[in-house]
Amino acid sequence: MTRHYHPAHRRQAIQWAQNLLRRPYFVLDTETTGLSATDEIVQIGIIDHDGATVLNQLIKPTIPIPAGASAVHGFFDRDVAAAPSFKQVYIRLSALLAGQVVVAYNMDFDWRMLQQTAARYRLPDLRLGKRHCAMKQYARYKGARGKQGRNYTPHKLGNAMRQEGLALMKAHDALDDARMTLALIKKMAETS
Repeated sequence: MTRHYHPAHRRQAIQWAQNLLRRPYFVLDTETTGLSATDEIVQIGIIDHDGATVLNQLIKPTIPIPAGASAVHGFFDRDVAAAPSFKQVYIRLSALLAGQVVVAYNMDFDWRMLQQTAARYRLPDLRLGKRHCAMKQYARYKGARGKQGRNYTPHKLGNAMRQEGLALMKAHDALDDARMTLALIKKMAETS
């Protein structure tokens, strides 16, 4: 292991993971039509703290899935043609996540995509409980400073899994990304 910039931050990330494992929470991931402010969700995967699938849902966006996005996650317009819209899934999703602790590997991105997809249908934001970003915690755990020396360097989920010797699943499938995030949290919690 390379030298950690600030060992107390590593201990705090380990404590975060250990505390998280002591209570119920959900791990969420989304796949989208892209990364911009006009893109939408095409898949939502949610598992519980034990790894059981809570939701694995394809979603038909209001816009076509660009070839570049399909090349990343493997979903094409034909795959979501018969899927429900986000509006049709919203009530179930809203009831499921209401007040719940939710973790995502890149929570800033997933939360933004949930918000902007809901806004597309003029639906209110989901009312989650506390939101946690596993990517930020893993960056603190690893401790490599960013280029400007202020923040820790984030790691892609697949790279984090490799660095920790954990099994890779199908990257860019929302359900498998949620499962990999849970495995990474458990690995961090086991560190002494």
